[in-house]
Amino acid sequence: MPSRRLMIALGFLFALQLTPALAQQMDMEAMSRWGSVDVVRYHIVGEYQGQPNITSNPGVGSGRADVTDRVVIDLKWKLSESKLVGTPNVDNAKSVLKNPRDMEPSCLPPVLKGEYEHYELLGIKDGLGGALELQVQTTYPVVQVAQSCTASRKPVPAGRNVRPEELVVPSPVMLGMPLPDSDNLRISPDKKSLIHKKAGWTWTFTPSTESGK
Repeated sequence: MPSRRLMIALGFLFALQLTPALAQQMDMEAMSRWGSVDVVRYHIVGEYQGQPNITSNPGVGSGRADVTDRVVIDLKWKLSESKLVGTPNVDNAKSVLKNPRDMEPSCLPPVLKGEYEHYELLGIKDGLGGALELQVQTTYPVVQVAQSCTASRKPVPAGRNVRPEELVVPSPVMLGMPLPDSDNLRISPDKKSLIHKKAGWTWTFTPSTESGK
């Protein structure tokens, strides 16, 4: 008999009234495989690329830069309860910052007096509605910004911004579904991962079983 998770997934598809062509695209082997698993290992890679504000207080002075960042999370996920199993492992990469500039292109660029760290994952716990709650920190150095676009600069003090963020873990059963090519959720070309894009971040979720397959 199909598992409860597989039945839910099938019900979701039928509720969308899929056309026969889309129904034929369903990978029943993948859906059956993942529908019979309860504890999944997830290798999650988050990669950021954007132009964020790099000062602690934009009201005092602002600057932007081209920033990339990366974080890797390895965890176990209990599908039947949408909860963590054990303690996740987190690997934070250093932010890479290039091309600092004023909001007004003709003004002098800001000068950083330290390292800007865009995204440091401090902790992970079970959140609401089956999502993960991430504790995230952004670290701002002292930044010298131009006053009224002149050669005179003033310092914006260093600061930290610690905040919770939500990360939804998609069910691996979705690997068997004919997902549209959407930033909300798509299947990787090799059919092994689920990809979600939002706010400059690309999150890649690669599931495996306890045996590592």
